[in-house]
Amino acid sequence: MRDKQIWELTASDLHDVGVWCFPMDESVEDECTVRPCVEEVDLAMIVRAEFCDADGTHYLGYVHWSLVEHIGHRQPTLFLNDGTAISFWGGIVKPCWDEASDEAKRISFPITFKSEPLLGLTPMVGFLEGMYYLDSNDQISCLSIGGR
Repeated sequence: MRDKQIWELTASDLHDVGVWCFPMDESVEDECTVRPCVEEVDLAMIVRAEFCDADGTHYLGYVHWSLVEHIGHRQPTLFLNDGTAISFWGGIVKPCWDEASDEAKRISFPITFKSEPLLGLTPMVGFLEGMYYLDSNDQISCLSIGGR
């Protein structure tokens, strides 16, 4: 499998390869390039994860592997059935439910996620109450389902 930009990853890619790394060297186009990872490396990585919403619907996705329990470090992302990737971390951009697809709006919060224990990496678990971002005071805020 070839290098990709992180936004080009699909659920099928994650099904085929559970860990992708960010090479960050002269062999890649830019810092958004990911490559299949077959062994644990000292690089930033994303790891396949399972997400489950409050209604029991399961989704495939990924998290940035980090032992730091911070939404900005882990940046959980799931794939909807239509292939759309939904990231729960917006950084400095406040998310807007109005722009979400109908399928995304059907997700029931809270959502739990757990990464797979691939390549000897410790599984990460998390709990999402909505979409997260940094507010004007650089504090983490959550746009919950009631904030649609």
